[in-house]
Amino acid sequence: MTLVRGLALGAALALTTVPARADLALAGHSVIDAFGTPLSSQERVWVRGTAVRRDFTDRGRAITHLFDLATRQAMIVDHFTRTAEVHDLAALDAATEASAPVVRLKLSFEPTGATRPLQKWTCREHALEASVPTRLGNEETLFHLTGRIWLAQDVPEQAAVRELVEATARPGFFLAVPAVARIAPAYAQVMSEILRKLAPRGLPCGGEVAGRHEGNGPLANLARKLPSKVSLEFREFSAEPVKAELFILPASYQKVSVRLPGLPGVAPAAPLR
Repeated sequence: MTLVRGLALGAALALTTVPARADLALAGHSVIDAFGTPLSSQERVWVRGTAVRRDFTDRGRAITHLFDLATRQAMIVDHFTRTAEVHDLAALDAATEASAPVVRLKLSFEPTGATRPLQKWTCREHALEASVPTRLGNEETLFHLTGRIWLAQDVPEQAAVRELVEATARPGFFLAVPAVARIAPAYAQVMSEILRKLAPRGLPCGGEVAGRHEGNGPLANLARKLPSKVSLEFREFSAEPVKAELFILPASYQKVSVRLPGLPGVAPAAPLR
């Protein structure tokens, strides 16, 4: 289930990137259907400087994702066990890039003209289409991501987190859930690139995306039967200052190392030629 919940992060982050320092807090609800397993959760996201925190529930357990783009570290915190997995984003990026090279990514993001409100924001709908060649085990496939994303543009709160947007524009930027980067590198790479490109455009209201693999091998055929879908809707926001303590691991928690698993019967993806 860690992977299932983790698949939401690429989408959640892509929908929670905000341009320009005050801080920003967002609250809403997500529904994830990955590998045939639907899950729903309340979502809370905080942005402070180059740090991002996301809180959600996984099978009744409180989980926190902590990302620091300055140190390029990610922590996956389980509040039930009081433990935190620590991961190096640079190392994850290198492994993911080998399986789904971002230079071969095709991305389209266009306004549809539809709008909807979020508090005092007017959120505008954008149609999203992306694809990148990748591998499932030893099979060459093409990964597609399609959907729609709602952004509030030209609002005062866009002055909220300039440091984060500047970090997304730097060379080597990469942000993804470690379990997703290990098992679904194309998904992680596409969502990270979407996050980078959307950062200057507006503030997030929500969205929904669906991913699928195109190929002729048995793993691609299996993946087509188990598409991943993520929807996220924010219902409120605040630009009030966010406490620094939210981004610090409590002293009673223990950092642990973990070896991320692969899908049963699927070897790690080999680099594309």
